[in-house]
Amino acid sequence: MAIEDPHDLLIECVDCGVENMFSEYSPANVTICNQCRTQLIQSDFNQTHNEYHCDDCAFVMCLSKETLFEKGKTACRCGSFNIKSIAKSTLYEDAEEAGAFDEDELNSVPDDDWCRSDLSGIEASEDYNEMFDQDPGDN
Repeated sequence: MAIEDPHDLLIECVDCGVENMFSEYSPANVTICNQCRTQLIQSDFNQTHNEYHCDDCAFVMCLSKETLFEKGKTACRCGSFNIKSIAKSTLYEDAEEAGAFDEDELNSVPDDDWCRSDLSGIEASEDYNEMFDQDPGDN
């Protein structure tokens, strides 16, 4: 089964090890790690990742080279063992061609502290984020 766009994609971050899910992924999407905010698809993608496709549900998995994957023993999220290894991933080339690395696209990704709530409209005495800044050992 050929993988069509959009499709669901899982990419393991080689920097922090977090598995990042992208629903309805297409090559024009910017792929940023949910944990460490690293760009996931880079020019050395084939040196850092192995790509796998499930023939039954079209799910794409990109796992770091260090992650163990046993053909016939490792199941897809749909439960299928009908998973094929892709010899050479074209994710980087496809994303580059689709414009995912253009400055406008990369600048559209918010550089926020996404773990904290938005401070707009909150007075300092009601700041929920103060809880994160307090060290319990200071009391």
